[in-house]
Amino acid sequence: MTSHRAAGRHRYVLSSVRLLFVAAALLSGAAINAAEPAKRIAALAPSITELVYAAGAGKSLVAVSAFSDYPEAARQLPQVADFAGINLEALIRLKPDLVLVWESGTRQADIARLRSLQIRTELIRIDTFDDIPAAIRRIGELAATTETANATAGKFFSRAKELTTRNQNKPSVTVFFEIGRSPLLTINGNHFISRALSICGGVNVFASATPQVFQPERETLLQLDPQVILLGATPQSNRFRDDGIYQGLAAYRRGQILSVNADHILRPGPRLIDAATEVCDLLDGVRAAQ
Repeated sequence: MTSHRAAGRHRYVLSSVRLLFVAAALLSGAAINAAEPAKRIAALAPSITELVYAAGAGKSLVAVSAFSDYPEAARQLPQVADFAGINLEALIRLKPDLVLVWESGTRQADIARLRSLQIRTELIRIDTFDDIPAAIRRIGELAATTETANATAGKFFSRAKELTTRNQNKPSVTVFFEIGRSPLLTINGNHFISRALSICGGVNVFASATPQVFQPERETLLQLDPQVILLGATPQSNRFRDDGIYQGLAAYRRGQILSVNADHILRPGPRLIDAATEVCDLLDGVRAAQ
């Protein structure tokens, strides 16, 4: 057992040394200078990829993560990260001068590794609607595309403000949001999706829960009996969906199990405002059916 552990440590050290040599060879002469605009950007989450394009910095992208499929140009870029982590060697070979990572969706060990290799790393955090235009503006600052970024952020903010004003006096609708089904998962009130629901007068029945994402107790869900169940879905997943898991709920009996475009609602990026618009229209339909 001891020999296996020693061998494992030896492989880890060799891997780390190899990465340091690769980084030194490929990044030599490219010292971090936070004052200079980023010209080679890696975006390590699909939502961040969308934010970069929204900020007008798409031409500077050299790498993205798996599932970065919007806009269409993102599909052509090398993918250097997925759920398993970051392919550091592949990333380093692309010589990024800025790596943008999703703070809550990236392992701290990976972030520390990037910084130990002297790769400039910026954390992007999205909790609320206001964080999205702020992130667009920040990326614009980093890439020297502030004019485009500020214009895009302004449009997003205006749409959010108009949507909030239009829905603020409407009757509230209690909502259960399904973020996953195997197992059944939902969100609390601090999650960015819950904030999107609130703009439309939707009340997350699990808003007071402590974890941001968790598996709810079925008995509690039956007691709360939300008026509508919302989920992020695609046309294909809707076709094969079995909603029997919700038997016993009024929303199931009334056919109020509704879906929102998954790419819009599940990604904390520029299209979240489109998701909120979809949610508002759906909740208006629920109100009209009462």
